[in-house]
Amino acid sequence: MARSEQDEIEETALPAVLVRRSDLPVPLAHPARSFFGGLPKLPPKFDWPTAEVMANEKPETVALTFVAQIDLAEVPGAGWSPLPTRGTLYFFCSSVFVGEGHPPCRVLYSPTDGGVYPDRAPPPDLMPLAGTDGDSQVRWLDPNLDLHSRVEFKYPVSFRPFRDFYFREDAVGGELMVKELCRALGPGEAHENDLLQFRAASEYEKDEDWPFNWLLITYVVRSVLSHVQRDLTRGYYGKPLTDEATVELKRLRAGAIGWLERCRALTPMDDVDPDTKASFRSWWFKIVHAYEKLDGQVPTYAGTIAHDLGNAINHTIRCMATQDVDISDHAPSSYVANLARQNHWKTPTVNDGKHRHFRTALHQMLGYGSGPQDATEVHLEDVLLLQIQGDLAFFDWHSNIGGVLHFWIGRDALDQRDFSQVVATFECD
Repeated sequence: MARSEQDEIEETALPAVLVRRSDLPVPLAHPARSFFGGLPKLPPKFDWPTAEVMANEKPETVALTFVAQIDLAEVPGAGWSPLPTRGTLYFFCSSVFVGEGHPPCRVLYSPTDGGVYPDRAPPPDLMPLAGTDGDSQVRWLDPNLDLHSRVEFKYPVSFRPFRDFYFREDAVGGELMVKELCRALGPGEAHENDLLQFRAASEYEKDEDWPFNWLLITYVVRSVLSHVQRDLTRGYYGKPLTDEATVELKRLRAGAIGWLERCRALTPMDDVDPDTKASFRSWWFKIVHAYEKLDGQVPTYAGTIAHDLGNAINHTIRCMATQDVDISDHAPSSYVANLARQNHWKTPTVNDGKHRHFRTALHQMLGYGSGPQDATEVHLEDVLLLQIQGDLAFFDWHSNIGGVLHFWIGRDALDQRDFSQVVATFECD
Protein backbone atom coordinates (compact mmCIF):
# COMPACT_ATOMS: atom_id res chain seq x y z
CA MET A 1 0.00 0.00 0.00
CA ALA A 2 1.47 3.34 -1.09
CA ARG A 3 2.22 5.81 1.64
CA SER A 4 0.33 9.09 1.55
CA GLU A 5 2.01 12.49 1.81
CA GLN A 6 0.58 12.76 5.31
CA ASP A 7 2.21 9.48 6.29
CA GLU A 8 5.56 10.69 5.00
CA ILE A 9 5.33 13.94 6.94
CA GLU A 10 4.16 12.11 10.07
CA GLU A 11 7.34 10.03 9.91
CA THR A 12 9.43 13.20 10.18
CA ALA A 13 7.87 14.17 13.54
CA LEU A 14 10.31 15.24 16.23
CA PRO A 15 9.45 15.95 19.85
CA ALA A 16 9.85 19.63 20.70
CA VAL A 17 8.80 22.15 23.32
CA LEU A 18 6.78 25.34 22.95
CA VAL A 19 7.92 28.22 25.16
CA ARG A 20 5.06 30.48 26.23
CA ARG A 21 5.72 33.81 27.90
CA SER A 22 3.46 35.51 30.44
CA ASP A 23 0.96 38.03 29.13
CA LEU A 24 2.48 40.95 31.03
CA PRO A 25 5.98 41.54 32.40
CA VAL A 26 6.83 41.17 36.06
CA PRO A 27 9.17 42.96 38.50
CA LEU A 28 12.85 42.11 38.13
CA ALA A 29 12.70 40.57 41.62
CA HIS A 30 10.07 38.02 40.52
CA PRO A 31 11.33 34.53 41.51
CA ALA A 32 10.87 32.88 38.09
CA ARG A 33 13.72 30.52 37.17
CA SER A 34 12.95 30.51 33.41
CA PHE A 35 12.21 33.80 31.69
CA PHE A 36 12.78 36.09 28.73
CA GLY A 37 14.46 39.44 29.33
CA GLY A 38 15.14 40.97 32.70
CA LEU A 39 18.51 40.24 34.31
CA PRO A 40 20.25 36.84 34.39
CA LYS A 41 20.85 35.04 37.67
CA LEU A 42 24.43 34.33 36.65
CA PRO A 43 26.80 32.24 38.78
CA PRO A 44 29.74 34.34 40.07
CA LYS A 45 32.21 32.33 37.93
CA PHE A 46 30.65 33.71 34.73
CA ASP A 47 31.49 37.10 33.30
CA TRP A 48 28.76 38.87 31.36
CA PRO A 49 29.60 37.95 27.73
CA THR A 50 30.97 40.55 25.32
CA ALA A 51 31.48 40.55 21.56
CA GLU A 52 32.42 42.81 18.70
CA VAL A 53 29.34 44.26 16.97
CA MET A 54 28.76 46.87 14.32
CA ALA A 55 27.81 50.10 16.07
CA ASN A 56 27.77 53.56 14.51
CA GLU A 57 29.05 51.99 11.26
CA LYS A 58 32.20 50.65 12.93
CA PRO A 59 33.10 47.57 15.00
CA GLU A 60 32.87 47.99 18.75
CA THR A 61 33.30 45.54 21.63
CA VAL A 62 30.29 45.71 23.94
CA ALA A 63 28.37 43.59 26.45
CA LEU A 64 25.79 41.42 24.69
CA THR A 65 22.05 41.72 25.25
CA PHE A 66 20.64 39.16 27.69
CA VAL A 67 17.84 37.32 25.91
CA ALA A 68 16.64 34.44 28.08
CA GLN A 69 17.34 32.15 31.03
CA ILE A 70 16.01 28.58 30.88
CA ASP A 71 16.07 26.26 33.90
CA LEU A 72 16.28 22.85 32.21
CA ALA A 73 14.60 21.06 35.11
CA GLU A 74 11.41 22.89 34.10
CA VAL A 75 11.61 21.79 30.44
CA PRO A 76 9.68 18.59 29.60
CA GLY A 77 11.62 15.90 27.76
CA ALA A 78 12.62 13.15 30.19
CA GLY A 79 13.74 10.14 28.21
CA TRP A 80 13.93 11.79 24.81
CA SER A 81 15.49 15.24 25.05
CA PRO A 82 19.20 15.61 24.20
CA LEU A 83 19.40 18.55 26.62
CA PRO A 84 20.77 18.15 30.15
CA THR A 85 17.99 17.25 32.56
CA ARG A 86 19.18 19.80 35.11
CA GLY A 87 21.07 23.06 35.09
CA THR A 88 20.46 26.46 33.53
CA LEU A 89 21.10 27.92 30.08
CA TYR A 90 21.77 31.65 29.72
CA PHE A 91 21.29 33.16 26.23
CA PHE A 92 23.03 36.35 25.12
CA CYS A 93 23.02 37.95 21.67
CA SER A 94 23.75 41.18 19.86
CA SER A 95 20.59 43.23 19.43
CA VAL A 96 22.08 44.94 16.36
CA PHE A 97 20.47 42.92 13.59
CA VAL A 98 20.91 45.20 10.57
CA GLY A 99 23.12 43.29 8.16
CA GLU A 100 23.71 40.54 10.75
CA GLY A 101 22.39 37.18 9.55
CA HIS A 102 24.66 35.61 12.17
CA PRO A 103 24.64 38.02 15.12
CA PRO A 104 27.34 37.47 17.75
CA CYS A 105 25.99 35.34 20.58
CA ARG A 106 27.00 33.36 23.67
CA VAL A 107 25.19 30.62 25.55
CA LEU A 108 26.40 29.76 29.03
CA TYR A 109 25.54 26.58 30.92
CA SER A 110 25.62 26.06 34.67
CA PRO A 111 24.73 22.74 36.36
CA THR A 112 22.92 24.68 39.11
CA ASP A 113 19.22 25.56 38.98
CA GLY A 114 17.96 28.96 37.87
CA GLY A 115 17.09 30.33 41.30
CA VAL A 116 20.35 29.84 43.18
CA TYR A 117 22.02 33.17 42.43
CA PRO A 118 20.85 36.80 42.62
CA ASP A 119 20.27 38.95 39.56
CA ARG A 120 23.47 40.10 37.89
CA ALA A 121 23.53 43.88 37.48
CA PRO A 122 23.98 45.02 33.87
CA PRO A 123 27.54 46.05 32.99
CA PRO A 124 28.27 49.69 32.13
CA ASP A 125 29.13 48.81 28.51
CA LEU A 126 25.76 47.19 27.84
CA MET A 127 24.68 48.93 24.66
CA PRO A 128 21.13 50.22 24.06
CA LEU A 129 18.81 47.70 22.45
CA ALA A 130 19.25 47.81 18.65
CA GLY A 131 22.50 49.75 19.05
CA THR A 132 23.35 53.35 19.68
CA ASP A 133 21.99 54.60 16.36
CA GLY A 134 20.19 51.62 14.82
CA ASP A 135 17.02 51.89 12.79
CA SER A 136 15.12 49.98 15.48
CA GLN A 137 16.44 52.01 18.40
CA VAL A 138 13.71 53.21 20.78
CA ARG A 139 14.80 56.81 20.70
CA TRP A 140 12.43 58.08 23.35
CA LEU A 141 14.24 56.01 25.96
CA ASP A 142 17.28 57.62 27.53
CA PRO A 143 20.19 55.14 27.97
CA ASN A 144 21.42 57.21 30.90
CA LEU A 145 18.10 57.14 32.75
CA ASP A 146 15.97 54.22 31.57
CA LEU A 147 16.96 50.66 32.53
CA HIS A 148 14.71 49.34 29.79
CA SER A 149 16.61 51.12 27.06
CA ARG A 150 19.23 48.40 27.59
CA VAL A 151 17.35 45.60 29.36
CA GLU A 152 14.18 43.93 28.07
CA PHE A 153 11.20 43.51 30.38
CA LYS A 154 11.13 40.24 32.31
CA TYR A 155 8.56 37.65 31.18
CA PRO A 156 8.32 34.30 33.02
CA VAL A 157 7.89 31.40 30.59
CA SER A 158 6.21 28.00 30.71
CA PHE A 159 6.70 24.93 28.51
CA ARG A 160 4.40 22.66 26.52
CA PRO A 161 5.53 19.59 24.55
CA PHE A 162 4.45 19.15 20.93
CA ARG A 163 5.51 17.32 17.77
CA ASP A 164 7.32 19.32 15.08
CA PHE A 165 7.23 18.25 11.41
CA TYR A 166 9.69 18.63 8.56
CA PHE A 167 8.14 20.33 5.53
CA ARG A 168 8.26 23.63 3.66
CA GLU A 169 5.35 25.36 1.95
CA ASP A 170 3.05 22.35 2.09
CA ALA A 171 -0.71 22.37 2.73
CA VAL A 172 -0.74 18.82 4.13
CA GLY A 173 2.12 19.66 6.48
CA GLY A 174 0.36 22.88 7.42
CA GLU A 175 -2.76 20.97 8.42
CA LEU A 176 -0.73 18.60 10.57
CA MET A 177 1.15 21.49 12.17
CA VAL A 178 -2.06 23.35 13.04
CA LYS A 179 -3.65 20.23 14.55
CA GLU A 180 -0.56 19.62 16.67
CA LEU A 181 -0.31 23.20 17.88
CA CYS A 182 -4.01 23.29 18.72
CA ARG A 183 -3.55 20.05 20.67
CA ALA A 184 -0.79 21.70 22.69
CA LEU A 185 -2.24 25.20 23.00
CA GLY A 186 -5.99 24.82 22.54
CA PRO A 187 -8.20 25.93 19.64
CA GLY A 188 -7.17 29.56 19.95
CA GLU A 189 -9.04 32.84 20.22
CA ALA A 190 -10.55 34.99 17.50
CA HIS A 191 -8.06 37.38 15.95
CA GLU A 192 -8.52 40.99 17.04
CA ASN A 193 -6.53 43.86 15.66
CA ASP A 194 -4.14 45.50 18.08
CA LEU A 195 -5.95 48.46 19.61
CA LEU A 196 -2.92 50.74 19.24
CA GLN A 197 -0.85 49.40 16.32
CA PHE A 198 -1.21 51.56 13.20
CA ARG A 199 -3.80 53.71 14.96
CA ALA A 200 -4.37 57.10 13.32
CA ALA A 201 -4.16 60.39 15.18
CA SER A 202 -7.88 60.95 14.50
CA GLU A 203 -8.66 57.84 16.55
CA TYR A 204 -6.61 59.15 19.47
CA GLU A 205 -8.62 62.36 19.22
CA LYS A 206 -11.80 60.41 20.02
CA ASP A 207 -10.13 58.47 22.84
CA GLU A 208 -9.87 60.54 26.02
CA ASP A 209 -8.23 57.81 28.13
CA TRP A 210 -4.73 59.19 27.59
CA PRO A 211 -2.47 60.47 29.03
CA PHE A 212 -3.09 58.61 32.29
CA ASN A 213 0.17 59.40 34.14
CA TRP A 214 3.27 61.55 33.92
CA LEU A 215 5.50 58.70 32.83
CA LEU A 216 3.47 58.42 29.62
CA ILE A 217 3.71 62.16 29.06
CA THR A 218 7.48 61.95 29.53
CA TYR A 219 7.85 59.19 26.92
CA VAL A 220 5.58 60.90 24.40
CA VAL A 221 7.38 64.21 24.74
CA ARG A 222 10.78 62.53 24.38
CA SER A 223 9.60 60.76 21.23
CA VAL A 224 8.49 64.06 19.71
CA LEU A 225 11.72 65.76 20.74
CA SER A 226 13.87 63.00 19.23
CA HIS A 227 12.14 63.39 15.86
CA VAL A 228 12.33 67.17 15.92
CA GLN A 229 16.03 67.21 16.75
CA ARG A 230 16.86 64.70 14.00
CA ASP A 231 14.76 66.59 11.47
CA LEU A 232 16.61 69.79 12.30
CA THR A 233 19.96 68.15 11.55
CA ARG A 234 19.07 65.88 8.63
CA GLY A 235 16.63 67.76 6.46
CA TYR A 236 14.61 65.85 3.87
CA TYR A 237 16.94 63.15 2.52
CA GLY A 238 19.74 65.53 1.67
CA LYS A 239 17.53 68.48 0.73
CA PRO A 240 18.24 71.45 3.02
CA LEU A 241 15.47 72.72 5.28
CA THR A 242 13.65 75.87 4.30
CA ASP A 243 13.80 78.78 6.70
CA GLU A 244 10.09 78.33 7.44
CA ALA A 245 10.56 74.66 8.28
CA THR A 246 13.51 75.45 10.54
CA VAL A 247 11.52 78.07 12.44
CA GLU A 248 8.61 75.65 12.87
CA LEU A 249 10.81 72.81 14.10
CA LYS A 250 12.52 75.08 16.61
CA ARG A 251 9.10 76.12 17.88
CA LEU A 252 8.11 72.48 18.30
CA ARG A 253 11.38 71.79 20.09
CA ALA A 254 10.81 74.63 22.57
CA GLY A 255 7.34 73.34 23.36
CA ALA A 256 8.62 69.81 23.95
CA ILE A 257 11.39 71.03 26.24
CA GLY A 258 8.80 72.97 28.23
CA TRP A 259 6.75 69.83 28.79
CA LEU A 260 9.85 67.90 29.82
CA GLU A 261 10.62 70.50 32.46
CA ARG A 262 7.14 69.99 33.89
CA CYS A 263 7.65 66.21 33.90
CA ARG A 264 10.87 66.44 35.89
CA ALA A 265 9.05 68.14 38.76
CA LEU A 266 6.46 65.37 39.14
CA THR A 267 6.40 61.71 40.17
CA PRO A 268 6.19 59.53 37.02
CA MET A 269 3.32 57.33 38.22
CA ASP A 270 1.17 60.27 39.39
CA ASP A 271 -2.20 60.66 37.70
CA VAL A 272 -2.75 63.61 35.37
CA ASP A 273 -5.40 66.15 36.39
CA PRO A 274 -8.15 66.95 33.83
CA ASP A 275 -6.85 70.41 32.90
CA THR A 276 -3.32 69.14 32.29
CA LYS A 277 -4.65 66.21 30.30
CA ALA A 278 -6.63 68.54 28.04
CA SER A 279 -3.64 70.86 27.66
CA PHE A 280 -1.27 68.01 26.74
CA ARG A 281 -3.68 66.47 24.26
CA SER A 282 -4.11 69.86 22.59
CA TRP A 283 -0.32 70.25 22.35
CA TRP A 284 0.11 66.75 20.89
CA PHE A 285 -2.51 67.26 18.20
CA LYS A 286 -0.84 70.52 17.23
CA ILE A 287 2.40 68.54 16.80
CA VAL A 288 0.61 66.09 14.48
CA HIS A 289 -0.92 68.92 12.41
CA ALA A 290 2.44 70.68 12.21
CA TYR A 291 4.03 67.52 10.80
CA GLU A 292 1.19 67.16 8.31
CA LYS A 293 2.16 70.59 6.97
CA LEU A 294 5.85 69.62 6.98
CA ASP A 295 5.19 66.52 4.86
CA GLY A 296 7.85 66.24 2.15
CA GLN A 297 10.17 68.67 3.95
CA VAL A 298 11.40 66.44 6.81
CA PRO A 299 11.93 62.66 7.20
CA THR A 300 9.33 62.29 9.99
CA TYR A 301 5.72 61.64 9.01
CA ALA A 302 2.68 62.66 11.04
CA GLY A 303 1.75 58.97 11.25
CA THR A 304 5.07 58.28 12.99
CA ILE A 305 4.05 60.57 15.84
CA ALA A 306 0.82 58.56 16.32
CA HIS A 307 2.70 55.24 16.07
CA ASP A 308 5.08 56.38 18.82
CA LEU A 309 2.15 57.27 21.07
CA GLY A 310 0.82 53.71 20.83
CA ASN A 311 4.24 52.27 21.64
CA ALA A 312 4.65 54.67 24.56
CA ILE A 313 1.26 53.67 26.00
CA ASN A 314 2.20 49.98 25.88
CA HIS A 315 5.64 50.69 27.34
CA THR A 316 4.16 52.73 30.19
CA ILE A 317 1.78 49.91 31.13
CA ARG A 318 4.70 47.46 31.13
CA CYS A 319 6.61 49.79 33.44
CA MET A 320 3.61 49.98 35.75
CA ALA A 321 3.44 46.16 35.85
CA THR A 322 7.11 45.92 36.81
CA GLN A 323 6.61 48.41 39.63
CA ASP A 324 3.80 46.35 41.21
CA VAL A 325 1.43 49.22 40.50
CA ASP A 326 -2.24 48.19 40.50
CA ILE A 327 -2.69 48.63 36.77
CA SER A 328 -6.46 48.14 36.90
CA ASP A 329 -6.77 51.27 39.07
CA HIS A 330 -4.31 53.48 37.22
CA ALA A 331 -4.46 52.57 33.50
CA PRO A 332 -7.41 52.24 31.11
CA SER A 333 -8.66 48.64 31.16
CA SER A 334 -8.91 48.54 27.35
CA TYR A 335 -5.19 49.33 27.03
CA VAL A 336 -4.21 46.70 29.61
CA ALA A 337 -6.40 44.01 28.02
CA ASN A 338 -5.02 44.87 24.59
CA LEU A 339 -1.45 44.46 25.76
CA ALA A 340 -2.15 41.15 27.51
CA ARG A 341 -4.04 39.83 24.48
CA GLN A 342 -0.98 40.11 22.25
CA ASN A 343 0.36 36.83 23.62
CA HIS A 344 -2.88 34.86 23.41
CA TRP A 345 -2.89 32.00 20.91
CA LYS A 346 -5.00 33.05 17.91
CA THR A 347 -7.07 30.56 15.93
CA PRO A 348 -4.76 29.46 13.11
CA THR A 349 -5.60 28.60 9.50
CA VAL A 350 -4.13 25.78 7.42
CA ASN A 351 -2.42 28.46 5.34
CA ASP A 352 -0.76 29.77 8.52
CA GLY A 353 0.57 26.27 9.14
CA LYS A 354 1.68 25.82 5.55
CA HIS A 355 3.88 28.90 5.82
CA ARG A 356 4.71 28.32 9.52
CA HIS A 357 3.75 31.92 10.12
CA PHE A 358 1.21 32.55 12.86
CA ARG A 359 -0.41 35.67 14.29
CA THR A 360 0.97 34.70 17.69
CA ALA A 361 4.72 34.50 18.15
CA LEU A 362 5.81 30.87 18.54
CA HIS A 363 8.92 30.37 20.63
CA GLN A 364 10.31 26.85 20.93
CA MET A 365 13.15 24.53 21.91
CA LEU A 366 14.20 21.46 19.93
CA GLY A 367 12.42 20.20 16.81
CA TYR A 368 13.00 21.77 13.40
CA GLY A 369 11.99 25.33 14.09
CA SER A 370 10.79 27.76 11.45
CA GLY A 371 11.99 30.83 9.64
CA PRO A 372 11.38 32.82 6.47
CA GLN A 373 14.69 31.87 4.85
CA ASP A 374 17.01 28.85 5.00
CA ALA A 375 18.47 28.72 8.54
CA THR A 376 16.40 25.66 9.46
CA GLU A 377 17.66 23.87 6.34
CA VAL A 378 21.29 24.82 6.87
CA HIS A 379 21.14 23.66 10.51
CA LEU A 380 19.04 20.55 9.91
CA GLU A 381 21.67 18.33 11.56
CA ASP A 382 22.09 20.65 14.55
CA VAL A 383 20.00 20.96 17.70
CA LEU A 384 17.71 23.97 18.08
CA LEU A 385 18.42 25.23 21.59
CA LEU A 386 15.99 28.13 21.39
CA GLN A 387 13.87 29.91 18.80
CA ILE A 388 12.45 33.33 19.58
CA GLN A 389 10.05 34.68 17.00
CA GLY A 390 9.56 38.40 16.62
CA ASP A 391 7.13 39.28 19.40
CA LEU A 392 5.14 42.44 20.03
CA ALA A 393 6.07 42.09 23.71
CA PHE A 394 9.64 43.05 22.85
CA PHE A 395 11.12 46.39 21.90
CA ASP A 396 11.68 47.41 18.31
CA TRP A 397 14.90 45.38 18.12
CA HIS A 398 12.85 42.18 17.95
CA SER A 399 9.16 43.13 17.75
CA ASN A 400 8.70 42.33 14.04
CA ILE A 401 6.69 39.10 14.04
CA GLY A 402 8.29 38.20 10.70
CA GLY A 403 11.74 38.01 12.33
CA VAL A 404 13.12 34.83 13.90
CA LEU A 405 16.16 34.45 16.16
CA HIS A 406 17.65 30.94 16.48
CA PHE A 407 20.38 29.49 18.69
CA TRP A 408 21.94 26.29 17.23
CA ILE A 409 24.44 23.77 18.58
CA GLY A 410 26.06 20.73 16.96
CA ARG A 411 25.06 17.36 18.40
CA ASP A 412 28.63 16.42 19.35
CA ALA A 413 29.17 19.73 21.11
CA LEU A 414 25.89 19.27 22.99
CA ASP A 415 26.88 15.75 24.04
CA GLN A 416 30.09 17.21 25.45
CA ARG A 417 28.20 20.14 27.04
CA ASP A 418 30.38 22.52 25.04
CA PHE A 419 28.10 25.50 24.63
CA SER A 420 30.93 27.69 23.33
CA GLN A 421 30.06 26.25 19.91
CA VAL A 422 26.56 27.78 19.76
CA VAL A 423 25.79 29.98 16.74
CA ALA A 424 22.86 32.35 16.21
CA THR A 425 20.90 33.10 13.07
CA PHE A 426 18.48 35.94 12.53
CA GLU A 427 16.06 36.00 9.61
CA CYS A 428 13.38 38.48 8.65
CA ASP A 429 10.71 38.25 5.98
